[in-house]
Amino acid sequence: MEKLISSILVLLGSVIKFSMGSLTAIAADLGLGGSLANIIGGIIGIVLFTYLGSFIQSYFVKTFPNRFGKRFTRSNRFLVRLKQRFGLGGIAVLTPIVLSIPVGVLLALTVTHDKKKIMISMLVSMFFWATLLFLPYFLFDINVIDWITKLFER
Repeated sequence: MEKLISSILVLLGSVIKFSMGSLTAIAADLGLGGSLANIIGGIIGIVLFTYLGSFIQSYFVKTFPNRFGKRFTRSNRFLVRLKQRFGLGGIAVLTPIVLSIPVGVLLALTVTHDKKKIMISMLVSMFFWATLLFLPYFLFDINVIDWITKLFER
């Protein structure tokens, strides 16, 4: 019962931040159920924000014009450079790990309005990162969390 509740929480967290859901599933030792919950949560997040992203974006700009205006901050400059230099591919690669799913999808919607192209690139990137994070965990029984903490113990 505890693993089911934990897997549901991983699914809900993965809708917003895929990498944190992955690390939580590994740290809680949820096994295959946790990794599937993570992947399903990422898929739900990508689909949800791809189709509702323009509505969400326009709502926040209209409701909070001072907060979501055209101010340049350090993070905004990073996002603009990422969009200009690497386009949709660069945004898709960084979305599951560095950016969150909503930020990445909303940024991708400013690059192109082709929702199919956005979903395919985001899903390919998410499956790539899921494979990279979960393959050592399942095949070689390497706990990535323990490995990273051992690097920083000194």
